Amino acid sequence: MVGEETKSMRLDPRTELLLLVIANIVAFTYSVPWIEFAVIGVLALLLICCGCGKTALKWLVFFGCLVIFQYYILPILPKIFVIMFSILTVYIRRLFPCLMIGALILKTTPVRFLIIALRKWRVPQSLIIPLSITLRYFPAIKEEHRHIRDAMKLRKIKGIEKKIECTVVPLLMSATGTADELSAAAITRGIENPVKKTCIIDLRFHVQDFICLVIGCVFIALANFVR
Repeated sequence: MVGEETKSMRLDPRTELLLLVIANIVAFTYSVPWIEFAVIGVLALLLICCGCGKTALKWLVFFGCLVIFQYYILPILPKIFVIMFSILTVYIRRLFPCLMIGALILKTTPVRFLIIALRKWRVPQSLIIPLSITLRYFPAIKEEHRHIRDAMKLRKIKGIEKKIECTVVPLLMSATGTADELSAAAITRGIENPVKKTCIIDLRFHVQDFICLVIGCVFIALANFVR
């Protein structure tokens, strides 16, 4: 899936993958709350700069609702709900930076660019092939689900049980076929060919890539040394 805007700032796919690693490190090492809020704010700004303003707003609203739920709603709930949801909300907040970077990659980086970046890193084909098929698989399934939903509206299918049956069964039947089609398409394009691939796309690091990586390293230092 390509981003919401094409004239916005573009990052090298390798930068986005490195930012994902950095986000994982920061998310599970920081101990000061303001670092978390700073990371979320910077990532939201990055999404906006990359042309994903609506996506950034959705993540900020979701994060705000999560914080309000944890600090203002959860304490007044019965103890059993506190036990059930307290750990869940903490882990979701820890994963938030990683999810935002993942959304950035899905919104702005075509699969072919990601494959080229991985080849520049000398990643084995045995990893590139399943990854490329997987990244193309979920959008195809999403499109199939949209078709099924439109078909149910045309047939005026009502009732929760009937809708679940008419959604799950066709979706499961098409899932296998979609995977086979994507695999065949990748093989047809020569993805299994061991010969070194050539490409007209020249991926290079630019100023914005270095700035993002430097900021990421700063957050790693803050997460590990600020207590």
